[in-house]
Amino acid sequence: MDPARLNEVAVAAAKRLGADDAVALTVNNLEKMVRFANNSATVIKGIDEMELTVYLAKGKRRAIASTSNPLESNVKRFVGDLFASLKGLTVSDYVPLPSKAMKYRPNRERYDRKIQNLGEKLPDLAARAINASLKAGAKRSAGVIEASAVAYHILTSTGTQGADARTSITLNIRSFSENDASGHGLSCSADMAGFDPEEAGKRAGEAAKEMVDASEPEPGTYDVLLSPAVASNLIESVASAASAFSVDAGISYLADKVGKTVASEHLSLTDHGHTRGALGGRSFDDEGMPTRSTKLIDSGVLKGYLHNLTTAKKWKTETTGNAGFVTPHAWNLEVGRGDAKYAEMVREMKRGIVLTSNWYTRFKNYRTGEFSTVPRDGAYLVEGGEVVKSLKGMRLSDDLLRMFSSARMLSRNREWVEWWEVGTPTLCPWILVEGTKITRAYE
Repeated sequence: MDPARLNEVAVAAAKRLGADDAVALTVNNLEKMVRFANNSATVIKGIDEMELTVYLAKGKRRAIASTSNPLESNVKRFVGDLFASLKGLTVSDYVPLPSKAMKYRPNRERYDRKIQNLGEKLPDLAARAINASLKAGAKRSAGVIEASAVAYHILTSTGTQGADARTSITLNIRSFSENDASGHGLSCSADMAGFDPEEAGKRAGEAAKEMVDASEPEPGTYDVLLSPAVASNLIESVASAASAFSVDAGISYLADKVGKTVASEHLSLTDHGHTRGALGGRSFDDEGMPTRSTKLIDSGVLKGYLHNLTTAKKWKTETTGNAGFVTPHAWNLEVGRGDAKYAEMVREMKRGIVLTSNWYTRFKNYRTGEFSTVPRDGAYLVEGGEVVKSLKGMRLSDDLLRMFSSARMLSRNREWVEWWEVGTPTLCPWILVEGTKITRAYE
């Protein structure tokens, strides 16, 4: 069924049942994916899926559910079941949808038909990354390339309607040499012009070669130079803490800090509903409100939180257009650029560690921002401004407030990052942080 027609069926059914408010959001995802291991493609598949999510409100009770069955008869039954479930729910804070209807048209600047029409070219792109890694010194590589073309259609019971679409292509490659030494590379872009599988493969291969003789570090306090991939993983947690929902729920280290210093003067952070080059987002949020750019941190000072209609009323402010159906969330994050080059940042470190990848970031306390994460793949000890050896088997422990308040230098060069450790697309520079605790991973 046509997505716009699917929304009409859902909203009409909700109105007949007597819903105070209804939103129908249909997402059509065309995805092509290739997985590879031991230098060869192992899985190639295409996905064409449509999902309808419906939000209903009646008497300050709200319910949300999704279905992937687009048949008209199913949609009517689905909405009926969802409406019936409202009776069993408790009354909650509720702000009606605005009576003024809005219309949205797709922004074609965020849609690259070359990604939609990649066809059978994905294995060739994977081969280019693998060959670059082998040439750089790796023995074998594994990873995935995902190319997505996503279309969104929205209709509300107050008449807001529209559509938007975007494309993205991401490569995540992990390469290995001797002694299970490993390196990691990413390439993430909204269009084919910005996609560079050779560079991602080269980085992964070089790191895998350099990590062959890696040793565990001496526990202690180090300056750490975070790659865009590592920094983006932590910045995403900053944005999550800036959701008004997190603040209200008591799980944000940014509570009661609007207008206060929460990072160094070098760090600024903005969320964009949509912006040139971004891999995610759209022109409207899940409540049908227009998305926009929202400055979260400006030169180290927290400027505000991310809101939907309900949290905005509670905080006596306006929605920032960040509504998900459940909580406000970021769309695309941008960390402001610095003016340093990578080599300059390394030379600034008397005793430090360069980190290129991480996983298993876990929070000890969301309220204080205390966390730990496990660096992996390329990691290097720096002494006197020079890389002296590679490192493995370590854990980084800190809290987000102290860490980003100690950011001393940011690079001019920035990269888009999105992979399974960074769910919100983030444009991020290298960040040099002073005084971070490093321990051995298994102590």
